[in-house]
Amino acid sequence: MIATEPPGLEQLLAEHCADIAALARHLRDVIVEARPELTERVYSGWPGLGFHHPDRGYVAAIFPGTDSVSVGFEHGADMPDPHGLLQGTGKRLRYLHFTLDGSAPTHEHLVEYLDLAVT
Repeated sequence: MIATEPPGLEQLLAEHCADIAALARHLRDVIVEARPELTERVYSGWPGLGFHHPDRGYVAAIFPGTDSVSVGFEHGADMPDPHGLLQGTGKRLRYLHFTLDGSAPTHEHLVEYLDLAVT
């Protein structure tokens, strides 16, 4: 069973086309199912849906875009990248970019990278 959507998620996704909103919801479901200990919070200023671990704090967020959905990892620059999928050049954040065509990364990759972020 997938957790109840956090307040503000509907408003965040309403700004995007139906396909992007559905992809963002699906990625949220994958994350919540894989890591039920995470809590969620919508950040309207980013705009994104953040995930917090009880011990590690903020670990990741979903950012819907125009033609893709990114999952950003707060300490992605310090994480292993076993499949070479993390994108970004900043000092901390790295992203997995999910497109509507379903090409890499896969949902399995998302769970693997999420596990790396919380360990």
